[in-house]
Amino acid sequence: MNYFMDVTIKENVEKYLNKLNRNTLMIYSPTSIEKINFKNEKVKSINWHDISKTIENIDVVVKGNNNIEKVVAFGGGSAIDIGKYIAYKLKVKYVCIPSMLSTNSYATNKVALIKAEKKITLDAKLPNCIILDDKILKASRIENLYGLADVLSIHTALYDWKLAAEDINEKIDKGIYDMSLNLLNEVINFILDNTVEEIASNTEKLFEYIGQAGYITNLYGTGRPESGSEHIFAKELESKIDVPHGISVSLGIIIMTIWQGREVKEILKAVDKIQVLDKMQIYGVNKKIIQECTHNLTPRNGRYTIVDKYFNKVTYADEILEKFYRK
Repeated sequence: MNYFMDVTIKENVEKYLNKLNRNTLMIYSPTSIEKINFKNEKVKSINWHDISKTIENIDVVVKGNNNIEKVVAFGGGSAIDIGKYIAYKLKVKYVCIPSMLSTNSYATNKVALIKAEKKITLDAKLPNCIILDDKILKASRIENLYGLADVLSIHTALYDWKLAAEDINEKIDKGIYDMSLNLLNEVINFILDNTVEEIASNTEKLFEYIGQAGYITNLYGTGRPESGSEHIFAKELESKIDVPHGISVSLGIIIMTIWQGREVKEILKAVDKIQVLDKMQIYGVNKKIIQECTHNLTPRNGRYTIVDKYFNKVTYADEILEKFYRK
């Protein structure tokens, strides 16, 4: 067991939220709150859309709530990110209630917010309690499958880590490396051994797998064990179009596996099985966007990856894309 699983409890979300008192600040997603009969007028509640993920807006909320004793976040990754950052700044208890498993944000102590129109990573608070409501999670079938992308990304991230060790003598933490690799293999087997309906309906297993990937980064101190070149690609794609993180990361995993000169068949089978890329065209993902993103990739400061090795080599990038289109 670990901290992440130790603080998780099963409880009815509707009953819990309707019992909150005036000393609690709740950050919620509007699509999530609509799934329950919420009628608690005592608790101060804020729709995350009203403040967005802009740090200046969130800091206003922090300054105006010095008297609260607890922050509760109910929703997807955005509501959770805002809630855990506010709890960290106020130094109060934090309760996390994921309504979907599209990211591993419920199990990490970092947050991605916007400052001066740029995404930055900041420290945040690990939850004192995570409430798991199976009925709520089952209502987000597709989003839950998207969350597996942040586990499958270990596939490319660990190769990038080995590359950093070879090229720039970056130290590999064997314990963390092996823990990540074991998780990746277990999740690939789980995906390949089950139907997509069985995978989507097993919310407890998805919650554990996706959360464990996030928790490993807490243990190591950075996202190195599960975030590498595939996330560099995802960030570039997300800067151009509004696309679910699970789609951008999954696309990055496939392209960067080829870029790393590796066999793509096994990881492609896992990505295809969970149908994450089936609807990417709906979000505007096409050959032109993919080529533009691949050409524009730049190394991430402090995170050596395959992108560093082939930075600015457009001809090589085009060769990789031809292999990707033929996969």
